[in-house]
Amino acid sequence: MMESQDNRSDLQVPLLPGETISELRASDTPPLSDAQLNKRYVEEGVRIVIEQARYPLNQILAMFTDTFETEAGTKESKYKRDPEYQRRHRWDKGRQSRLIESFLMNVPVPPVFLYEYELARFEVMDGRQRLTALMEFYSNSLTLTELQYWPELNGRTYKTLPSSIRDGIDRRYLSSIILLNETAATDEQAAFLKKLVFERLNSGGVRLSGQETRNAVYNGPLNDLCLALSRTRELRAMLGTPLNVVDATTAPDDDDSDDLETAAAEEDSEGVEVTKMGRKMFESMEDVEIVLRFFAYRHLTKFSQGLNRIADFLDEFLARGNKFDATTLEGYRRLFLENINFWYAVGGPTAFQVRGSKRHFSKIAFDALMYASSALSQEQRELLTSNVEVVRSAISAMYDRQAAAFGGRKTNTADAHRRNKFALDALSAALADIA
Repeated sequence: MMESQDNRSDLQVPLLPGETISELRASDTPPLSDAQLNKRYVEEGVRIVIEQARYPLNQILAMFTDTFETEAGTKESKYKRDPEYQRRHRWDKGRQSRLIESFLMNVPVPPVFLYEYELARFEVMDGRQRLTALMEFYSNSLTLTELQYWPELNGRTYKTLPSSIRDGIDRRYLSSIILLNETAATDEQAAFLKKLVFERLNSGGVRLSGQETRNAVYNGPLNDLCLALSRTRELRAMLGTPLNVVDATTAPDDDDSDDLETAAAEEDSEGVEVTKMGRKMFESMEDVEIVLRFFAYRHLTKFSQGLNRIADFLDEFLARGNKFDATTLEGYRRLFLENINFWYAVGGPTAFQVRGSKRHFSKIAFDALMYASSALSQEQRELLTSNVEVVRSAISAMYDRQAAAFGGRKTNTADAHRRNKFALDALSAALADIA
């Protein structure tokens, strides 16, 4: 049986052999004098290196379907239009059509931004939706609709447009700004500058979530794992998230409803009840961040600024975690699945609902309960799974005794450690009752 641990600041679950990391970097910046600032500006020499280009619209489809053969013999796109960090929204046909109408009328369209991740190899940082609309238009898969100035063209595709109108659109260009590979001297500097540019590009439009920005900058093996695990059926059932982008964008919209948890709920192909709140979490990649939190919170004591700077904490951990070896990442995958399956067996879709709360899912409950169960052996979890009523009783008693701790208002590092201890004690009590 697991022994109860005291409320030490170094409370820590057992780590996998390959996940040990050193102290995570703090983000405080020491004050500098004017002379020091001038010296840094002159000596550091960090400048964003860009170039501009204009692409004829009728060449976009060929450009973004062009591939090359790698040294390993696999084929990859020269222009990555759909890197994993891109948003989980997509324009509807009306918005796509109005973009085409803008080009037809020569209305100014903002440039797309590309990132040169290797020499002459590019990712789309901003502009994926515009590029997708153009590619669907030129492949004749977009039927124009909801046009405002040219409603006579509704129902047409590119090939069925009158020849003069087709030629007029073909004469237009899409501008681009490219962040070049030589901008940064190191991978760390490149990641910082990429993050800076990405955040500034999106500061004037729809506000990006922390995870959307994080995916743009720290894409790698751990990030890919978090994306994959966010599709786990048990987690999706707890969050109400859809399986894919189509599910998220074609479901009915019930903006008039006050209950975001249950509005427009419908079952997806895996039998998961998808809710409006779940679709919002999916679109902002909050579900991916929840998976990342499970892994990162194992290292909370390594980040001196704690949860007061949670975005920096998750950024820094993901950058480190992307360098973990394949064995460690496979261990992470198993660890997450074993624990999410355990809690689903205990409590089903409301396993992380705090007693007395109307919300189906509580992040602070998820953090503490997943942390505590991951401290158990698989044999202990299996024993508890065979006695779920005992576990439910222990967790309910914990919520009754520690209502203030799980009420959502206490969110600093010390509070997180206390909740971890309460959850560990609850599982210890359940194991003692079974014994």
